[in-house]
Amino acid sequence: MKILILYGYNQSLLSEFFQELSGKLSADGHEVINFYFKREKTSFMQNGVTVYGEIRKSLWANYRSIYSVIKQTKPDVVISNFSYINPSILFGKLLGVSHNIAWFHTAFGHTKPNQLKVWNKSLFLKMADLVLTNSELLEKEMHTVYKVSEQKTSRLPFWTNIANYASKTVTPYIKKKESIINIGCPGRLLEDKNHTLVIKALSELKKSSKQTIRLYIPGNGNYKPQLEELINNLGLEQDVIFMGRLNVKQMASFYQAMDIVVLPSFHEAFGLVFIESIAMGTPVLVSKSFGALCFIDSEKFPIQDFCFNPEAIQELINKLVPYIKRQGLPKDYFKRMYKETFEKQLIYNQIKSLVLNKKQH
Repeated sequence: MKILILYGYNQSLLSEFFQELSGKLSADGHEVINFYFKREKTSFMQNGVTVYGEIRKSLWANYRSIYSVIKQTKPDVVISNFSYINPSILFGKLLGVSHNIAWFHTAFGHTKPNQLKVWNKSLFLKMADLVLTNSELLEKEMHTVYKVSEQKTSRLPFWTNIANYASKTVTPYIKKKESIINIGCPGRLLEDKNHTLVIKALSELKKSSKQTIRLYIPGNGNYKPQLEELINNLGLEQDVIFMGRLNVKQMASFYQAMDIVVLPSFHEAFGLVFIESIAMGTPVLVSKSFGALCFIDSEKFPIQDFCFNPEAIQELINKLVPYIKRQGLPKDYFKRMYKETFEKQLIYNQIKSLVLNKKQH
């Protein structure tokens, strides 16, 4: 079977997920092609997969490029995500692709698209043979917001390879000391990521604890000035460190250096930072809005033990206190949660079943 996968090819772990998925499908005997837009035109082989890169141009030029690659490669299956979805579904339909799959990652509450954009996206999603989502919330949005029939949707999680980048030495400018509690809050600096909750919680904790606490924030974004103003108003200039954008190796070291990671977003369709953290065995407190939580067996791993309401500062403070006292859940607890929930081969088998057998979705 010939499979064409369109996604953003870069150095991110999400891109690595699709690269590895492609390699696994190729190893199973399928002809796999990857296509992406970048700054230069290229083609090469990677792990048995043919990879085509095309120069990103205008919207209509990009559409023509996607039309051309589908027409020339004549795939049996097309898988697309993000901005590749609309043209891939449209031209896949016109060119007779037998199994056209959209892999949808973005929660409605995060982007808040207007009704025209929702209507437009609905037209394309309804043409797909299958819409894959990575959470229960997102699958429900397919039915209620985008009006995709339940028979055309399925949900499954990602896996992450961040543990492969773990180092024996942590990021040198993060002090890992028994006398200092390192709290991490990774994510783009956007209002919806809710960093303000963690900053305010830090301010309250410093009033009642003699322990030295540092907050590290990896990521860039246009909300940084507002966060800096809040930090200055609370007198936390020496306690909050903006780290900027980190590459994969630096993020692995970041997780290793943290005593606890807090993820307070108001909306997360899945939440790769959550599974990255637990894959590294880093204790985490996570907003109940994270889609990845729906895959966890709550009898083995009670959600209330590591989740909080992203609008309730006192709830977060109460759950941080044990970690400030070094009495929180151990690293092994989170590593086990990852291994029992996001095991790579199990997820791959589920994907393969959905991709190769139209009757099973």
